[in-house]
Amino acid sequence: MSDFPLHQAARENKPLTVEGILAENPKLAISKDDDSRTPLHWACSMNNEQIVLIILPFVKVDIDELTDDSGWTPLHIAASIGNQTIVDQLMATKPTPDVDLATNNGTTAIHLATSKNHYDLVQKLIDTYKSSVRVKDKKGITPLHRAAAIGSQPLVKMLVAAKANVNAKDSDGWTPLHHALAEGYADVGALLVLLGADVDAESNLGEKAANVACNEGVRKFFLQQVGQV
Repeated sequence: MSDFPLHQAARENKPLTVEGILAENPKLAISKDDDSRTPLHWACSMNNEQIVLIILPFVKVDIDELTDDSGWTPLHIAASIGNQTIVDQLMATKPTPDVDLATNNGTTAIHLATSKNHYDLVQKLIDTYKSSVRVKDKKGITPLHRAAAIGSQPLVKMLVAAKANVNAKDSDGWTPLHHALAEGYADVGALLVLLGADVDAESNLGEKAANVACNEGVRKFFLQQVGQV
């Protein structure tokens, strides 16, 4: 038998069990398991929207206070999963969660949604919830760095349109252009240049983006695209 029956019921999408446990002991809504996760964390992880709705009225604290051992709140999990409905449910609580709250690694909801290529959610985080597109994690990575690294032209365009710094440098001095070429996305690299990326920007080690391309083919194609061959 589970030591955390409410957490298990939330994870396994058992609404009647969740309702019964909370009716008997409402305070369990914010109880934490061995990983410091609440039932709400698990409901978000498993995309169990009905369970989220059942639990939320019993959560009498700020959602931002519900952090697990990695500093993730339920909002971080919902953003990573890409569930807009749950994100909306969480953002509708009072006090309104801080959409730019960082995890222990400095990542925010928009970092996580971008990394998983959740285009529509990233758009909502920007337009509806005013997420910062310039926030850096503890390695200096911005959402645009992440969009470039996964090779998403639509996300790159969206983030730059929202005033992301196209030449932002991470803790290694890498720009989004460096990340795009290192991961083999010459087309995204060419797009970044079109959007204002500096081809000659150097890393902390003096490397231009073309120097860190994952292979010679990517490097040559990129240089052809930007007229440097």
